[in-house]
Amino acid sequence: MNAPSSPVFSNPIYASSQEALAAAAALPLVLYGYPLIETLRTCRLQSTVQSATAYGRAPVNTISASSRQWTHEDRDIVTPANDLLYLCAWIDLSQGPVRLHVPARPDARRYWVVELLDAYTENFENLGPRNVAADCDVVELVGPGQTPTAKRFVSCPTSLVWLIGRVLVTGADDLPAAQALASGFRLSGPAGSQPPSVRNWRETAEPGLDFFQNLFNGLRDFPVPEIHGPLLTLLRRCGVRMEKEVDVDTLRPAVQAGLISAYQQGMQIIEANMRNHSHAPWKYSLRLGIYGDEWLQRSVTAMKGLGALRADEAVYVVADYDAGGAPLHGNQTYTLTFPAGQLPPAQQFWSVSLYGDDRFFTDNAIGRYAIGDRTPGLQYGDDGSLTLTISHQRPATGDSNWLPAPDGSFYLILRLYHPSSDFMAGGYDIPPVQRKA
Repeated sequence: MNAPSSPVFSNPIYASSQEALAAAAALPLVLYGYPLIETLRTCRLQSTVQSATAYGRAPVNTISASSRQWTHEDRDIVTPANDLLYLCAWIDLSQGPVRLHVPARPDARRYWVVELLDAYTENFENLGPRNVAADCDVVELVGPGQTPTAKRFVSCPTSLVWLIGRVLVTGADDLPAAQALASGFRLSGPAGSQPPSVRNWRETAEPGLDFFQNLFNGLRDFPVPEIHGPLLTLLRRCGVRMEKEVDVDTLRPAVQAGLISAYQQGMQIIEANMRNHSHAPWKYSLRLGIYGDEWLQRSVTAMKGLGALRADEAVYVVADYDAGGAPLHGNQTYTLTFPAGQLPPAQQFWSVSLYGDDRFFTDNAIGRYAIGDRTPGLQYGDDGSLTLTISHQRPATGDSNWLPAPDGSFYLILRLYHPSSDFMAGGYDIPPVQRKA
């Protein structure tokens, strides 16, 4: 579901007024519901296993901790970071509260965070050293309408919660200690199960009807808030009534055609907004994770950076273009220079990661997917500046400051964990990526 497999029509032509009505009624629902679809798809992918794996998959209400940093081989979630060990869990609160047990941390300086997302990808809570005791702690996760049974609890907006934990790895020698911390988190409480919309996931040769069938099922499990209820009003005129189960195969052919057209148009809108229209060297939003009514921003993030943390925890700055406004491509060589005293202002750490057009890491000769303040052997200039080289061809000067690129299009993400107040206030200018002549 990360990208449409059907043709996209920029100027749809409808065979009937009923088809046009169905398309007009359903298009806003594509923009609103795409993040929910991505949540359900990822839940199905990661929780349909018999036991926890070492790469993030586990049955419902079970945590799976990665045994290594993610690479080009890991493709469950787009745009992962390579600086971290991930721990993942899909939590079902429909049978009652579930408790998260946080292990004691022998190294109080190590960065870690447990992100909690609702079914619509809202990052409603982050747990970490800033709000969790250094010795072992227990936090109860409480679903809608439930009464807490513990002193320390988090109220969750939906009964399905996606837990994404991140534990910093400072280098190869640090991996065992990071693994020990990541594997120490656990859940207790009811066994839980996949929501019906995940168990009944539909995947056929027609992605447009699949999208809406899965979305209608998902909306029964996780209804839209009352304030967004009008989203579904016009669809009632097309025979889609959410108070009962909807079977897209029984809808009138004109309505089915309208739904397919709405899906194609919606995907086109989301994809068109994935790139920076201004061709500015860098672009970021401080509203990731907490979207409110920014439906398009939420959908774009679900497509390009599913599971993004909110800005007070991390900021994701994207470069699609160089300083001249040209798209980044591996047939060019680029430099990114941070002047002396002007490294990215992150209170925890920063890194620059590189992704191919498919939004995953790309294989490369030295197995480097990101470069940042903990990369061993970085070479600084005599004046204290730091220049990174980004290219497909290996630099003649060596690998120390090289971020390998594919022989094709790519983009960069500069991540700042615990960004400084100066950055949040707009007081830091990120230097552009320069193309070498």
